[in-house]
Amino acid sequence: MNWHWYAPTQIYFGRGVIMENSGVLQNMGRQALVVTGRGGSSRRNGSLEDICTALDKCHIKWELFDKVEPNPSVTTVMEGAQQAQISKADFIVGVGGGSPLDAAKAIAILAKNEITVDQLFAGHFEKVLPVVAVPTTAGTGSEVTPYSILTYSKIQNKKSIRSPYIIPAVAFLDPEYTFNIPMDTTVDTAIDAFSHAYEGFLSVNSNPISDLMALEALRLIGPELLLMARQVQPDQGNRQVLLYASLLAGMVISHTGTSVPHAMGYSFTYFKDVPHGRANGLIIPAFSRFILDKCPNSKMNLAWQAAGFTSLKDMADLLWSLTGTPAELTPEDERVFVNIASQAKNLANSPAIPDKADLAQILAITMNRQI
Repeated sequence: MNWHWYAPTQIYFGRGVIMENSGVLQNMGRQALVVTGRGGSSRRNGSLEDICTALDKCHIKWELFDKVEPNPSVTTVMEGAQQAQISKADFIVGVGGGSPLDAAKAIAILAKNEITVDQLFAGHFEKVLPVVAVPTTAGTGSEVTPYSILTYSKIQNKKSIRSPYIIPAVAFLDPEYTFNIPMDTTVDTAIDAFSHAYEGFLSVNSNPISDLMALEALRLIGPELLLMARQVQPDQGNRQVLLYASLLAGMVISHTGTSVPHAMGYSFTYFKDVPHGRANGLIIPAFSRFILDKCPNSKMNLAWQAAGFTSLKDMADLLWSLTGTPAELTPEDERVFVNIASQAKNLANSPAIPDKADLAQILAITMNRQI
């Protein structure tokens, strides 16, 4: 068996890790652009203050770009890149959930490359500003991945930039920033991390190291999802577990990629404003039914067992209880969703590649909730 593993990020995990390890920032440059969301959560949870204090401590000048919206657009990252160029930033610091981290990576590209949008998504670049990542949610794993996911109105969908150049150089994971996340966001992000581990474990690109990480992430997240389904608020210990599991799942998809749930879930997010993780959770049961029918000898039962489920129905019941009633779709919506998903490159990561008829069936099962 031949396989390859690449994980260049320096990871610091635990409470207070930014101030304890601020010296690592001195190697990044003398001017930073700090990228965060427009909602203000990074101010409320203390992450923005901590990283800016650490920059000041290291005598690194910085400017703030706090205009990133959920599911960031190409227009937003272009504006951020322009500010990075004007300020002559040496590196980019992303602070927040998946959206600010993904935006920070795209800004790091555009700040160093005069390229078209199509060239951006095609990965036609080499010079990229270094990125420091400070995740404040437990779901995306973007702090260790080679992906930046942006909303691209030209294709009415989200689209991925993939390059090893945008894997963050440093990641500070402090569970304290996640302690006061609302329950609905906690559920959404936990399901996102679950989907990363689950899709990555089943991926044709999986390898022995990714499988170990995926199974451990599933083992950790499964019981947490069960508690959430019982309306049990995660305590500080639970929050730390979720952040660690999200990190592991991010490392998994860095090598395996995602597959059908992400490909189909993006349309629920773009057209129906369903949060990304929740959209994945809607699709996972029907995707699993498809894989069981096409590949009865797949590793799926190992994934269920690791997460604490006894069957597909057991997993489906839990995920669907957490995701709630799916957004209503018209026949035209269904046609558009299937057509968009059929063009997704990550379908090739699935152990069985669905055609349009298969995707239509997956969508029908999702909407009818009948496994």
